[in-house]
Amino acid sequence: MQYGDEKIIAERVAQTEREQLSIAKQVKIDGTMYEFSNRVICDKFCMKIPNNFEVLPAELAAIKYPSANRPEVIFSSPDTTVDIFFTCGEKETDTIKDRITHNKLVVKKLNPSYVFTSIKAGSKLAYFDFRSHALDDDIYNLWFLADLPESTISGGFSCPTSVQSQWQALALQMLQTIAVLPRK
Repeated sequence: MQYGDEKIIAERVAQTEREQLSIAKQVKIDGTMYEFSNRVICDKFCMKIPNNFEVLPAELAAIKYPSANRPEVIFSSPDTTVDIFFTCGEKETDTIKDRITHNKLVVKKLNPSYVFTSIKAGSKLAYFDFRSHALDDDIYNLWFLADLPESTISGGFSCPTSVQSQWQALALQMLQTIAVLPRK
């Protein structure tokens, strides 16, 4: 084996592990088991998220998300280090690609030190991801927009970068499960 081959092999192993992560089965991350099922959100849609994620209590949400414009619904892992959050709003008329590009530019202006990784936009779902900073660890963030027939969901996912390689693949799979609920 030549010098540098160890890194190539390690990268292949990490890629294989990420490919095996699926929300269709139990997943173990950082010692905690996660199983995914549909959860109703804002009485408008459902999405598969981990069963052991709970709605973050209002007092803790105010500390973790101090802005008055914090998300409407925040689900958090048992140790509160991994979140998925949502705000359901009015149906917007601009294209989803224009809106996600604008949102990314706003976040970039707020903190130019954030490291942006990707931006993707389809006809009904768009997202971008980036790394932000915290006192004890950097944070992986995935922000998204999903257009429903009568509303738009804006949301996000965040986790420490120390577990990003596992959660990133799962978060993208979770987004693919967004389904509109029948009208009441």
